[in-house]
Amino acid sequence: MFVSVRMQRWGLNTYLYGPKDDLKHRLLWREVYSPEEEGHLRTLIVEAQSRGLRFVYALSPGQDIVFSSSCDLTLLKRKLRQVSDLGCQAFAILFDDIDHSMCQADSEAFSSFAHAQVTVANEIYRFLGEPPVFLFCPTEYCGSLCSPSVSKSPYLQTVGEDLLPNITVIWTGSKVISRKLSVDCLAEVESVLQRPPLIWDNLHANDYDSRRLFLGPFKGREPQLRNSLRGLLLNPNCEFEANYIPLHTLGSWYRAGKEEKKGEGSGGKDEYCPDRALSAALHDWMDELNQPLQPGGGPRQKTQGRGSCGGKGLLSESQVRLLVGLYYLPHEHGPSAQRLLQDLTWLKTNCHLVDEWRGRASRFMSLCEEIAELHCSVVGGANRAVLYDLYPYVWDLRNTALVAKAFICWLGEGECLHLQSVLEGVPRVWGIMGECSFTKFGTSSGNF
Repeated sequence: MFVSVRMQRWGLNTYLYGPKDDLKHRLLWREVYSPEEEGHLRTLIVEAQSRGLRFVYALSPGQDIVFSSSCDLTLLKRKLRQVSDLGCQAFAILFDDIDHSMCQADSEAFSSFAHAQVTVANEIYRFLGEPPVFLFCPTEYCGSLCSPSVSKSPYLQTVGEDLLPNITVIWTGSKVISRKLSVDCLAEVESVLQRPPLIWDNLHANDYDSRRLFLGPFKGREPQLRNSLRGLLLNPNCEFEANYIPLHTLGSWYRAGKEEKKGEGSGGKDEYCPDRALSAALHDWMDELNQPLQPGGGPRQKTQGRGSCGGKGLLSESQVRLLVGLYYLPHEHGPSAQRLLQDLTWLKTNCHLVDEWRGRASRFMSLCEEIAELHCSVVGGANRAVLYDLYPYVWDLRNTALVAKAFICWLGEGECLHLQSVLEGVPRVWGIMGECSFTKFGTSSGNF
């Protein structure tokens, strides 16, 4: 319910259901939902529709479907008819991240892998009564996966020529996770597909690395892009509470694009600016971050004590900015992470500049202390929903900061603190975002 409320508030209009932990979405796609599962799905569909959101049900049969099998086709229709009977009016069939090879029966029935997929997609689209929204995710869903290239890909050419024109094709850009998207970069794929694509944006997705989190603003996408697309979907972080800023700023981007189309945003304050959008999102998020909420949106239960940090009070906006800067975007560090890396690199190579070194070391140590205080504020805060989603990441940050601090003390020959006392109580495994360890601090430039 929380996500639908937020989406409605920020002007977003579509929710695509395709969770990997629903086994009947991918691995067991042939199986229909039980009455209890039907009830959960119906609740989601009704909730979305009551708030003016389009609910899109996605199915991923590509791992083991036999395209030429009438039995598999019947099971596919049965599954989608079940969801349609629950009130769903928009669908997606996904063939991403699967092997290109076909079984012998399919090789005899179809001229190519793309031909097999398109044939099934067209039949399912007709079977469902040609719904106004029907999405198709190709196996070659970004430029880097196309062979030999976007414009010369036989696979995409078949999709463009044979897929029914009102079926929308999903695309992620030049890469699976594209740093930038522009009107020009999409012109080529639009020409091959013979229709504007729908962008499935993986900018904030973190399901490929459990040590990473992306809290930065929606960025690197021209607001004018929306005029060249059939839509844009943001694939978010796995942790619900981590998506406040990504979705809030996506709403700002969308509204800016609408104003640009009307000619009201040219050269004015309504043009989309990631930094301004981030500040607006942070301002709104602060109203929720210190509320006593449990996961799922329930009120906080009374508990005894606040743990080892003791609860230092409310999270401040500067602390949240620090967290966002340390877990920013996949291709870009935020300001706080950049500052840490720059100072650490300089401190490693300039120990001979004693006076300046001590000043910068002091600044570096202060930032490490701020990270430790951030950890305590999250742990001691009233919002348990935020704590449970973000705790592994702030714990990682705290431990990495302690190790970095210890390393700087070691470089300074123990002038600040003794290494042993700093490391007391720190686990044997350190690092954030899967890239940083104590050994690396001593042997390379290091990465936060």
